[in-house]
Amino acid sequence: MALDVTVARFNPMRRLLSGEDEKFLVRQGFRREASRVRANHRQFFFGFVDMLETDFGAVHAARKRAMAGNWDFETLLKERLTAAYYLWALRTAGYMHFMNLPQAARVADACFERVRPLISMPALAPAAVRA
Repeated sequence: MALDVTVARFNPMRRLLSGEDEKFLVRQGFRREASRVRANHRQFFFGFVDMLETDFGAVHAARKRAMAGNWDFETLLKERLTAAYYLWALRTAGYMHFMNLPQAARVADACFERVRPLISMPALAPAAVRA
């Protein structure tokens, strides 16, 4: 089984809601362009959240398959609900960005850190060959 799920590809989403690029453009006198950049960043952020949700689904399905005959329903349910909550919180951060709330970037960053372990796959990595 080969899953191509890496947390590193989500690193760009961490700065999309920061507002640094828009502030720079406003300081240079490009207000209209800053508004477009802001909207594009938010659109890309939501795209990243969708990709994150897809990757979580793939990892979750792989974990279920790995449990084959020895299911731990409680752990799987807890993982699914935790991921759903933090994905919802990430989307909320995107809407906070739309409303110009300065906390959006901090909320997104904190939630991303909480979701990160849910899409990593240390338990599914191939076991080391013992000599």
